Amino acid sequence: MSMPDLYSMRSEDDDVDVGVVYSPSPDTLSVFGASYMQDNETSGTLKILDPQGATYASYDVWQNKWILAT
Repeated sequence: MSMPDLYSMRSEDDDVDVGVVYSPSPDTLSVFGASYMQDNETSGTLKILDPQGATYASYDVWQNKWILAT
């Protein structure tokens, strides 16, 4: 059985450990992460990494949405 390439979501600040969530779908992570970021007690921001570890998207707290990396 082969494992699919997984995207991951974690804190944008490497000094803050909020854990890591994995999914084969960046869309699933973006829905989950947006819900997390909209909680009143959440601080910091999240990023989604592609299976190779490059930033795929970052959550912009001012626009309240994911911004895809260029």
